[in-house]
Amino acid sequence: MKLLGGACLFVCLFASVAASTDPLPSPQPVTPPAPPPGETLPDWPATPVVPQPMPPQPAPKAVASLAADELYVVQSDDDVQLLASPPGVVLITKEQGPIRVRGKFADNTRVSTRTYQKKNVFIVERIKPGDVELLLVPAGKVERRVVGDDEPIPPPKPKPDDPPAPKPPEPVTSFRVIFVYESGDPLTPAMQQVMFGEKVRNYLDGKTTAHPQGGKGWRRFDRDIDIANERDPDLKALWQATKPQLTAVPCVVVATNRKAEILPLPADEDAAVKLFEQYLSGGK
Repeated sequence: MKLLGGACLFVCLFASVAASTDPLPSPQPVTPPAPPPGETLPDWPATPVVPQPMPPQPAPKAVASLAADELYVVQSDDDVQLLASPPGVVLITKEQGPIRVRGKFADNTRVSTRTYQKKNVFIVERIKPGDVELLLVPAGKVERRVVGDDEPIPPPKPKPDDPPAPKPPEPVTSFRVIFVYESGDPLTPAMQQVMFGEKVRNYLDGKTTAHPQGGKGWRRFDRDIDIANERDPDLKALWQATKPQLTAVPCVVVATNRKAEILPLPADEDAAVKLFEQYLSGGK
């Protein structure tokens, strides 16, 4: 009985091996099923079906804030510049892509590594508080992005108004002159020429404001003169107002539109005429 059992075991193993070495059947061509009576099947595609590309991933959105330990990355294949306004708030580093960057990005709270494939890669880091505007300039086009620091943007400062136009000089309606000297003090030839010269006399005769009762509108007064008999009331009032303010003589008092100034005696006749012209034209 044991021998027979062994023989059976050998036969079974052989049969199993033989079965495993039989050639596999060749694949049969697949044919479409026959259409139902009265119907036709559509043609099978003659070319293989091309898989549709995956939709592009959306570009990362611009962030509203950038902390001191965060990075903000802008990339472009065009020849571009990334500018910051105002300058000094962020540091912009330009790299050549493709490049791997590891850090804490502004749109992610954890440290991670990202690969940027485009030609130009700009890494933006904050270096001081304040709002900043990033200007991406590719071939004449300006794209503006604002990166804040969670602080309100201050309102623009009001533009100061234009300064008012200077007023034109007041026209001269009256012009009077008084030369003042001290009888006991000698005058130099230049002083005498200014006070008694023909050029100055002719100029003042034609330019000063005359009064019907007093003649020409200019005088030569000794410092201690008594003008009780002065016939021109305007010159009399001018002398009474300026005499207490005299300090050094000789000098000259010039009054335009009832505003008087006490001036040093000019150096010569030409300087005297030039000085009077300035007052008469309203330049003083």
